[in-house]
Amino acid sequence: MAEPKIVNSIEIDGKEVPFESLPEEKRKELAELIQERIMFLAGYKRKTG
Repeated sequence: MAEPKIVNSIEIDGKEVPFESLPEEKRKELAELIQERIMFLAGYKRKTG
């Protein structure tokens, strides 16, 4: 039995775009933004300074 294929995608300007098709820098920027938002919802705040 074949393993299921998982494709991560993100909606940009109303269009669904495969995450892997984005440039490396944009993927990193979006990953950090998603992580920050999830951590904020869990009650964490980033320390700066």
